[in-house]
Amino acid sequence: MLNVFAPRNSPEFHRVLRLGGALLVITPAPRHLGELQRHLDLLSVNPAKEERLRRTLSVRFRRAHTEAVEYVMPLSTQDIEALSFMGPTAHHIDADVLRRRTALLNNPFETTAFFVVSVYRPR
Repeated sequence: MLNVFAPRNSPEFHRVLRLGGALLVITPAPRHLGELQRHLDLLSVNPAKEERLRRTLSVRFRRAHTEAVEYVMPLSTQDIEALSFMGPTAHHIDADVLRRRTALLNNPFETTAFFVVSVYRPR
């Protein structure tokens, strides 16, 4: 089962996952899109997110593996706007303000993707 940057329903995941199955959870790390966070005033990732996830899932799952993935992405203005409107910032900032801020960035603009991939097994 795959969960990418999304809410998690631990009891339901456990109910539908077979005993030999795996839950693959991908979460943003605190530095994810850090350059965009600083220039566009995007919402940041809670530094305790990974620990909170582990605690939430530990009742029904054991963490079998965790790996951090980090790479630089050159993004066009259009890519930045699309990416910004996909996340929680879209609910907290005026679209025109975000577009004006984005227009001031270099094109392409480099930002860092940084996330954690964790594999959980049912208990």
